[in-house]
Amino acid sequence: MKVKKFDVLTVPLEVEYENPILGRLFGLLCWLMVVRVKKFNLTMNGKPIFSFYRLIVPRFLKGGGADEE
Repeated sequence: MKVKKFDVLTVPLEVEYENPILGRLFGLLCWLMVVRVKKFNLTMNGKPIFSFYRLIVPRFLKGGGADEE
């Protein structure tokens, strides 16, 4: 099967951690659990018209700004 289209979608995740080393290791573990490859098939009347793949990758943002004064 020939891959017609491949998109990369970045999903923002807000993280906050006390210990930088353990926080980054935990972030890596979460990143590996969240990364997905999804295949989308567009069909009309039961016949496939178009299919494409989407790679879903998290993008970490520094959090903790909402409750600080």
